[in-house]
Amino acid sequence: MRYITGAGSFMLYSFLRAFALFSDPTKLHGVVPSVDLAGNADAEAAQILSAYARAVSVLLFASGLVAGYGGNKGRLLSFAVIFTMFFVNHIVDGQAYPPVVPVVAANVVSLLCNIYESMNGGSIGKYSYVAMQGLFGLLFLAEPAFLVQDPFTFAVEGTDALVVGQKLGFVIGMILICHALLAFFEAPASSNDQRTTQPVGCIGAMLVILGGMAKMTVVEGIVLPPVSLGAAGICLTACVYDHFTAEKKDAKKE
Repeated sequence: MRYITGAGSFMLYSFLRAFALFSDPTKLHGVVPSVDLAGNADAEAAQILSAYARAVSVLLFASGLVAGYGGNKGRLLSFAVIFTMFFVNHIVDGQAYPPVVPVVAANVVSLLCNIYESMNGGSIGKYSYVAMQGLFGLLFLAEPAFLVQDPFTFAVEGTDALVVGQKLGFVIGMILICHALLAFFEAPASSNDQRTTQPVGCIGAMLVILGGMAKMTVVEGIVLPPVSLGAAGICLTACVYDHFTAEKKDAKKE
């Protein structure tokens, strides 16, 4: 029997949140309460909101693939989704997304490492993915202005557009850190444990998400919807349950 309590619950959580944001980007209005985004009052800020909403939903969906499928397969599926976003952003829409050159280049290098790993074994793909997502995640969490201004030159200091980009960039940073944790704590290929991602990886990812929510509430004064907190709490509970019952499940299986 395939144990998916932790990884499966994280995948479900990520998919549902991704679909919700993709279908209704206005759900992110609350992340920037200081900016009036209703009715596209600020067209430039609304443009950045739309761009970042797409990125957040795609990265959430991709994180669910990393958790649910695990290993090299999960990472390659994640890349398939992320590069589809790149194609739509840069080729179809002709828009630049932050920061174009280093992000795309790093993803290409990590993708090649993962393809090499799938053909020859080893862990070069795993650690390149962890390093890339982790470093970019930390960078986005710092909310530097240049990440917004690189593609959106109109987002100068003092504008609502810059504030929106920085605050939503923080959300992206949270999700990238989740990617890194999920990939780092994937179940070893040599293990007879059929979990795709170790419960501790899912626990770490959910703690990052809840920590980010706490920062938004305490520091930014954002009132988060109860459903968001409830869903995250349920997912964390499932991951913790999976972690503390893992040994018992494995004992019965043997």
